[in-house]
Amino acid sequence: MPVFWGIGDHGGGATEEDLERIDAFMRRTLDVKIIHSSTEKFYQALRPYADRAPVVEGDIQRVFTGCYTSLSRLKRRAVASLAEITQAESLAALAWWSGNMAYPAEQLHDAWSNHLFNDFHDILPGSCTEPAERDALDQYGRASTAARRVRMGTAAALNGGKQRKLYIPVTVLNTNPSCPRVPVEAECMLDLRPKWTGTWHLKLYAMDGTEVPCQEEQPESLLPFNGWRRKVSFFADLPHAGAARYELRIIEGPPAKNDIVPAINHSIDPLSGLIMSLDAGDGRECLTGPMFQPVVVDDDGDSWGADRWSYRTVLGRFAPVPGSFGLVHPGPVRRIVESAFAWGASTMVIRTISYPMWPVTELQFRVHWNEKRKRLKLAIPTVFNEESVLCEIPGGAIHRPADGEEHVHGRWCMLEGAIDGRPSALAIINSGQHGFDFRYGEIRLSVLRSAAYCHEQGYTLSDPPSRKYMDQGVHEFRMLVTAGDAGDVRQRVAGLADWLNAPPAVYTHLPIGEARKGEMVPATTKGATSFFGLSAANVRLCACKRSDDGRALIIRLQETSGSGRNALLAMAVPKLSLRLAFQPFEIKTIRIDKKGHWQEVQMVEEN
Repeated sequence: MPVFWGIGDHGGGATEEDLERIDAFMRRTLDVKIIHSSTEKFYQALRPYADRAPVVEGDIQRVFTGCYTSLSRLKRRAVASLAEITQAESLAALAWWSGNMAYPAEQLHDAWSNHLFNDFHDILPGSCTEPAERDALDQYGRASTAARRVRMGTAAALNGGKQRKLYIPVTVLNTNPSCPRVPVEAECMLDLRPKWTGTWHLKLYAMDGTEVPCQEEQPESLLPFNGWRRKVSFFADLPHAGAARYELRIIEGPPAKNDIVPAINHSIDPLSGLIMSLDAGDGRECLTGPMFQPVVVDDDGDSWGADRWSYRTVLGRFAPVPGSFGLVHPGPVRRIVESAFAWGASTMVIRTISYPMWPVTELQFRVHWNEKRKRLKLAIPTVFNEESVLCEIPGGAIHRPADGEEHVHGRWCMLEGAIDGRPSALAIINSGQHGFDFRYGEIRLSVLRSAAYCHEQGYTLSDPPSRKYMDQGVHEFRMLVTAGDAGDVRQRVAGLADWLNAPPAVYTHLPIGEARKGEMVPATTKGATSFFGLSAANVRLCACKRSDDGRALIIRLQETSGSGRNALLAMAVPKLSLRLAFQPFEIKTIRIDKKGHWQEVQMVEEN
């Protein structure tokens, strides 16, 4: 039996007084043998009894439902930071592997240290004070800065060699094998100086001169200099792990009229701007009402949500602002519509982005939240009146019950059932929104909650004095929706979550070099550099890094659909084709040396 000791639940170390008391207890306790030990020795001691041990399936405990949502800024930054550092580490490992740059071990260590510090049990769960929240956001900022510097260095290293003469070079770095064809955004200046007269637009080309369809959209800046700052969006065919390169060219005259209406699978109410119908294919309707309806519910819980198991008392619903719905950007790549909503002292803008060649609808939310002791949920009424919803958890997935109580999930949740006798599914992928409830086919995602900072329910709140409440102010977050055959949706949700939280890095200012003779990973005719490819969309890249001993490349993969899969990992240098058989949710760690020797190794020891 393990007995853990220290200073409360905060992990305090041993003190002399503690040790003296424990030694005295050990001397006077004769019926039990007490030893100082470790968790490793404890598990070794239990090994002979493993065949008689009970098997526990599902969660061990569920507590503090407020912590699924509290301090949502930290929740979102945690998800994005993890994805961003993993992406930077993978790119750095590939550049090091090709011999183009030294491995930035110190910078990556600094990024990971700052990120992991915030996993402390009163920071990430959102039960800390407001000054601690600011400190934690600073920590994530420092981690992000380190990751971006590493990523920038990688991009420069991979673009080495004799420079090509290009008008505006575009480099796109990808480390998501599950989503090699995705939408990409790029911003740049039209020219070194404004074009004060005339009409101009941009066209995008691959390195072999092939034109790539793109559309211009409103950039972040609102400069009046005759469209000096530009933004384009396009679909990129990316290497599974590597770099794709393009050129933007300036063209005189207006762009061609090619505002194609996307072949989308949903319809939008022109009065509210909300999605009213969602087709899983062949007319299989998924919804029974407006999707992502903003709902305000009562939330009188403390920071932890102690003794609060559900949040179902609806106080009101955000109403659309009359005349706010409109088409923002039409075009061949995507179609963007926007609508505004208001409730009480709070406002919200929702952008719905439709893609003609991608089975995904993207939603961008900008919320100005000014409520106290209330919770914002997004309601999605569906035809899936099932007993449970499938949710991502660390290392796998789990079914949560349709009981109307608040439950937790990872980056995605999925509703499954038969529509017209055909297995169908609807999945929602998030950017750090982890609380939800599900009942009668309607899922309600918790996105904001305004409990008092670091408030425990035993302390009675009163005004005055004034109190500080969580999540007030401006919030921006994104979600993806995909629907279709249940098996297909399961295959793609994890890859979409990786894309949403760490999209490919785009640079419109780095020179692009010609492939050098003898380079380990030569460029293809279209200017792409590919390090490896992966044949299965439901096998995600969890990590790519230099081994701890500095002599090999570590690639960590996981099966994500729960169905098992055989996958082919094709390495460019050394030229290898590894056939890997995955059990459901299995994680494999592969070690590859420069001579082409490879083996499966343990995750921690790497041997």
